[in-house]
Amino acid sequence: MSERAEKRHPVKPAGSGAGQFVAAKPANYRRAYLVRMLALPLLDWGVTGIFILITKRFDVLGIALANLLLLGVAGCVAAWWMYRPIAHFEVLGTGGEAAAQRIQQLPRYSAWAAGCLVLTYSLTASALGVYAPADAILTAIPQQLIVLAMLFYAGIFASFYSYFIYFFVNDLTIRMRRELRELLSFVPIARQQNVRWNDVPLSEGQGKGGLARKLAAIFLVIGVLPALLLGLDLTFFAPIRAVQGLTIGNVIALDLIASLYVILASLVFVSRSLLAPTRELFDAQEAVRSGNLNYTAAVLTNDELGEVTDRFNMMVGALRERDLIKSALHRYLSPTVANELIASGGLIESKSVEATVMFTDIEGFTTLSETLSPQETVDLLNAYFSLLNAIIHREGGTVNNFVGDAVVAIFNVPTPNTSHAYAAIKAALAIQQALAVDRFTLPNGRCVTLPTRIGINTGSVCAGSIGSAERQGYTVYGDAVNLAARIEPLNKRYGTHTLCSERSVQLAIQQGLVPTFVTPLERTTVAGRSESVMLYRVDGVM
Repeated sequence: MSERAEKRHPVKPAGSGAGQFVAAKPANYRRAYLVRMLALPLLDWGVTGIFILITKRFDVLGIALANLLLLGVAGCVAAWWMYRPIAHFEVLGTGGEAAAQRIQQLPRYSAWAAGCLVLTYSLTASALGVYAPADAILTAIPQQLIVLAMLFYAGIFASFYSYFIYFFVNDLTIRMRRELRELLSFVPIARQQNVRWNDVPLSEGQGKGGLARKLAAIFLVIGVLPALLLGLDLTFFAPIRAVQGLTIGNVIALDLIASLYVILASLVFVSRSLLAPTRELFDAQEAVRSGNLNYTAAVLTNDELGEVTDRFNMMVGALRERDLIKSALHRYLSPTVANELIASGGLIESKSVEATVMFTDIEGFTTLSETLSPQETVDLLNAYFSLLNAIIHREGGTVNNFVGDAVVAIFNVPTPNTSHAYAAIKAALAIQQALAVDRFTLPNGRCVTLPTRIGINTGSVCAGSIGSAERQGYTVYGDAVNLAARIEPLNKRYGTHTLCSERSVQLAIQQGLVPTFVTPLERTTVAGRSESVMLYRVDGVM
């Protein structure tokens, strides 16, 4: 062993370091959803309590509380029924498709349930006299006006509460979509209905939760209904408000309080519902911009924002696939060939050029491989090829092919290299220097050396794509290539490790090679050629 420290290359077995995926159990969101549905009786108790306080109808307080209790119980039953598919997934970990679908439907279902419950509650409370004075006073008001007023107020408050519950629950489902994105699949309505993106405009592919519908509902509930409520209270329904004991100031205050609930809900939950998908998309764009193509943005809504996010994920998936193909090209082709293949649109045109060709072969590898398992043979060759490829690439060459334990490298194609002969000899010297001190350690601890024979020749070659229409490869052809292949086995005859043709040596000296690195041997014939070739031994440390 030389005085220099021995360098060892551990041979890694294939598939080492593979990780395992461990799915986390999802959190329980049932309590959070139940709290949101219980907001119905709490909100309505606020409005009803203010009405009782203003009108001093404390005699109906018990009836109102009992009615609100029934509203709360009905809300809990409805919440339990609507949440069942999600609860099944939380407890058992199965039924993910049904859970994902129900999470998407939950805001809409909850809004419908809230509307029906509040409508029923309001009509029942009115019929029980919670919002009405003594019957004797009402006899002076037309019965049709009373019925119309009951329906109007019930419809207004049902709309308010449906609107509030929709965005209140939607805020929860946004959190669920984000946190469960790895376990459940959420896609926009258009994708569920198998609508092709290229065949339908964005606005036509929406389901019931489209962004345009949400904005229309926001405008209706915030801009139209409060004004309509206040306007009718001060005009058409003024007689009823009067017999209820409400002054004009009381009417305005009561209507403003009811409207304030909706406005506050808009400021908090509506804005969060609209801004959360945008922030999610911004975060995803930032992740992709920084080079993380494995990031997937959570599809938080079923509207246009959800579709934009889904399309963004599709785009990132295409980029990830392209990056994977590019990485595979660089793995199975040399980086220079892969880059030229991408730049040329998938086809590298053939061209004739002077280049230097290098052939390498491991001495006695057949005998060595008899003592190795097939997997050990592959692992050993991978470590050996990695070493040679790094040196050849560093000197500006391209590994064209691996043939058994042999390496075929070319200099000056496809990447131009004006010192290609000199670069090839430098690479050969560096390879021999590295293999003289490097050891390759097998998994069982055994260390082996891999002495290598190298043949180099310079001449005209034709480089480019060759093969069938279905499958092609990049390679070089020409007499210069054949001569390099014939020179390499002559090392065995002369007891050398690196042999060069005369043309390579002459050109390398012109390009800067120190003549002392080459020693002339003799002119000899090679198999398949009638013309003799002058050979040079290459050795030394650069």
